[in-house]
Amino acid sequence: MIRRSEMKTLRTVLLFVGATICCLSINAQEGTTEPEENITPSILNPENIFSEERKMLRRLTSGDYPFRRGIFKDDIQIKSKQVRLESGKKISLVWGRPKRAKIAPAVFVIDVESASLSNQPSRRFFGRSKSRRAQKENEARYLLTSPFGSNLLGQGFVVAYAVAKDLASLRSARTSDWVEMFDEIRDQKEVDESSFFLMSTKEYANLSIYLASTYSFSGFILEEPHYMLFTRQTHKDVIEESKWLTSEQIWRRTDPSRREFYHKIFSNIYSPIIIIRAEDSPAYDFNEKTFLDSLRESNTYFETITLNQIPRRLMPLGDADGVLNTEPRVSYNPNSVSTWLEGMINYLKVNSDTIPTELQKRAIIY
Repeated sequence: MIRRSEMKTLRTVLLFVGATICCLSINAQEGTTEPEENITPSILNPENIFSEERKMLRRLTSGDYPFRRGIFKDDIQIKSKQVRLESGKKISLVWGRPKRAKIAPAVFVIDVESASLSNQPSRRFFGRSKSRRAQKENEARYLLTSPFGSNLLGQGFVVAYAVAKDLASLRSARTSDWVEMFDEIRDQKEVDESSFFLMSTKEYANLSIYLASTYSFSGFILEEPHYMLFTRQTHKDVIEESKWLTSEQIWRRTDPSRREFYHKIFSNIYSPIIIIRAEDSPAYDFNEKTFLDSLRESNTYFETITLNQIPRRLMPLGDADGVLNTEPRVSYNPNSVSTWLEGMINYLKVNSDTIPTELQKRAIIY
């Protein structure tokens, strides 16, 4: 167990080493004839990342699909628009695009981390209030710091998402609100309307599956849910025993009426689906015998990317009782996420009418 005094000493040493490396880098660049101007390094905050994890991140950053991709500021353009929902609440629609691309495929992302990153407190000095510029920078964090946002944008896709000051506001968005946001992005002149995709993490599986059944996407990427869809019951005991149960037994012990509802929803999805699965997921067998079986029975086309380990876990802040009423933090398994990214981006390129132009990769300093 590391004592607090030792931890402080370790942090001091790391800060000193980081400062020394930065100085050496600056000195090395002074002799160049054409120095880069107005470009600062993209720095990953090392807070809560231990040394072994940092080594893994360094290795993964050098690959084609790194855990997080560095992007040059001058290569992208980020916009946002305030949207008033039917409920009366306001949210922000944010999107980033490759600046030099005349037209590109687009991915609308529904990920719980986009809200949590945009609502992280900004660093303020001398009591300065939070400005509109700082708010826009917070809203853009997902594009620059998330493994999904940074890699999709770096690979040349337009990336869009919605953020709000609280999850309650985002939950209040109705189908018509989402359709309006989808149309807003799809109608952008730099977006290829025939190459428009939806990606969702498992926390929004109910919402995204329903939206995919009501809106025409070029493709739908979904992280496998860890619960039964379209019901308030968790059925945790059945999920735990599903390995030894047949599909019929699972439906009888949960909610048989959901089976017909699954078929009704899935039969209205005409977009090719790719499902991100994890072999060590507690709901792996449960989904195989309910979710995936229903997709097959409804003749809904889908493919899977199967990972060895769960790619992401939530760390809720506060007492949620199974409901995310505060923005959680997300911890990632870098190896699993990189495999997810590789398969997903290949899938997106195959199903796009426009081939995206990859941006220059920027080194990330740890």
